[in-house]
Amino acid sequence: MDSGTLVTIAVVILAVVVLLLLIRAAIGGSRRAKLRDLSPSARQRYITEWDQIETRFIDTPEEAVRQAETIVMSVLRERGHPLSDRDLPSDMKRAHKLAYGSRDRTEGMRQAMLNYRGVMEKMVGPVERVAPERVAPEGAREREIEEERRRREMA
Repeated sequence: MDSGTLVTIAVVILAVVVLLLLIRAAIGGSRRAKLRDLSPSARQRYITEWDQIETRFIDTPEEAVRQAETIVMSVLRERGHPLSDRDLPSDMKRAHKLAYGSRDRTEGMRQAMLNYRGVMEKMVGPVERVAPERVAPEGAREREIEEERRRREMA
């Protein structure tokens, strides 16, 4: 083979490798993140905080909207959701835009709270009160998993 043929083959191989890397990156970026479950106590804590924030909305809507955004980001972080602008849930992006960019501030904040609530319900489950006596103590689930693992090792 002459050098021209070798160069052509090398360029084709390089182009194929680059194309495969681009495809892999595109597929990898669109996969959904594996979200961690919240412990029952964390879920209860977030629901309680959310109830307090919604109650504050009547008297101090701007503060409530800021707190809603903060708590939703905390839930996303705790569950392991990617937090880059590109990866945030669309309801989260819409809520931020409504809260801080709407001409009708009151209606924008109201709509923002509805969008934040939608994200909360997706991340925490329905935002309704959980009876405290039904919530397992902190670490109970982890102990249960550890006991199950030990039983399997013994068998």
